Amino acid sequence: MPDPTTPVSQDDPWIRRYVPRPGAAARIVCFGPAGGSPGFYRDWCDLAPADVEVQVLAYPGRERRFLDEPIEDMGALADAVHDVLAPRMDRPTVLFGHSMGASVAFETARRLEASGAAGLAALVVSGRPSPRTQREIGSEIADFDDDRIVEHLHELGGTPPGLLDDPDARELILPAFRSDFRLIGRYAPAADARISTPLAVLHGDQDPKVTTEDARYWAEAADRVVATESMRGGHFYLLDHGPAVVGRVLDVLRTHGSAPAGAP
Repeated sequence: MPDPTTPVSQDDPWIRRYVPRPGAAARIVCFGPAGGSPGFYRDWCDLAPADVEVQVLAYPGRERRFLDEPIEDMGALADAVHDVLAPRMDRPTVLFGHSMGASVAFETARRLEASGAAGLAALVVSGRPSPRTQREIGSEIADFDDDRIVEHLHELGGTPPGLLDDPDARELILPAFRSDFRLIGRYAPAADARISTPLAVLHGDQDPKVTTEDARYWAEAADRVVATESMRGGHFYLLDHGPAVVGRVLDVLRTHGSAPAGAP
């Protein structure tokens, strides 16, 4: 494990900071959905107050890391993210993950706790079935061919239809989805996997993947659930409620991070 006192390069390929705030009192670290690029959270950097820096995980195999080999094993990905974040936990930090990113953030939080990293204020998971449901129902997406991937993306929304209908664009974006679908489709959290970090759960009230009842089952994987909330919309509800979602994350940071965080 890395030494938390080791200086950290701000040019790490794993981290995108669209609005650098090196003097910020606290941080939000965002984990994207399957196939997503760091740009998914670009607006959050402008919505956060001046004393909070938003950092976005850049998974290998997309955007500036297009030539990097994707990681298709959850344990290996969470280990790598832990090693990047552990030296950066020098101030209150909330991890936020949507969809696949919620599972990556959950596994990363477990590793940060196990290594004794300071600064982890809370975890916010969004648009992701509970660990219980992930184990009991599983997923077939690891075996989807390209046509079924495109069909699934149409069902979930969140991806501009023009991209999915353009053969050239599909060639560019599908590799990341293939890799991420293999990763998430083969992952199931361990039955005893849980965190002591405060946990908040968000989801869209029309999300076919996450019901209100299932969202409450996240409590089985955490010692303390501080909020469970739905917002109007489907799986990608947060695209329509950016200021509200950022506001909820800041509320969690303000309450559990012992750091100032103004309204967005």
